[in-house]
Amino acid sequence: MNGTNADEIKVSLLGVRGSTPTSGKDTLEYGGATSCLLVQAGGRSIFLDAGNGILNAPDIPDDPVSVFFTHMHLDHVLGLPYIPHLNDKGHSVDLYARKQEGTTLREQIDQIFRHPGWPCGLDVYTARVTTHDAQFPVMIGEMEIDAAKSVHPGDSTVYRVTYHGKSIVYATDYEYDEATEGTLIDFAKNADLLFFDGQYTEEEYQTRRGYGHSTVSQGLIIMEKAHVKQLKIVHHDPGHTDRFLKEWEDKVKTERISFAKEGEIIRL
Repeated sequence: MNGTNADEIKVSLLGVRGSTPTSGKDTLEYGGATSCLLVQAGGRSIFLDAGNGILNAPDIPDDPVSVFFTHMHLDHVLGLPYIPHLNDKGHSVDLYARKQEGTTLREQIDQIFRHPGWPCGLDVYTARVTTHDAQFPVMIGEMEIDAAKSVHPGDSTVYRVTYHGKSIVYATDYEYDEATEGTLIDFAKNADLLFFDGQYTEEEYQTRRGYGHSTVSQGLIIMEKAHVKQLKIVHHDPGHTDRFLKEWEDKVKTERISFAKEGEIIRL
């Protein structure tokens, strides 16, 4: 059961940094690995994104291994060559995403993971790898994975995972826009947990409009209007140190609102 009880959703935060990995003593508390969540329920596991945080994954016995990509920006796919069992003959790995700008998932991956940018493509790995240009919702065991279009340069996806009446929403690489907020509000309605891209401070956002990321205060708007029970801020800017994030988090932290930390485990 992957360490969960029959009605529980377990979410492991393997990477919550945005844009590029960071390292060093100033990013140990919140973590430096890029976007990757592991969601486990009903004896099945799925990854949301495959940033280099996927290297922090525990042993995953599942066959097939299932990975859902929000988009192909590098910080979200750096860990693709290290997906569990990708190089284990006899195992299956299923990769899911929406078509983006008319391009299939396989085409998107092949644009990145090929010579000279990377020494090999998906065909080299010994697992049975299948790419899915998914029509959502998708069922993985008893987990339902639904998707909605995000607001992000080059396109991206927001995911909602539902299991036994409990839901998490993963809205990283999303830029708040009052004109389109209703789409995310409706999609996240009554979710138990919302992961929201709060990369920028209010001051930073003034010079970064159009970059595809939001602020904490914008996440609070979505949380309130969607009646979300719990909010986790993700996609921490690579220039934000632990001290900076801690001081920022302390201004908004409650039992329901906090900043995500690499290595954190949430049970619903």
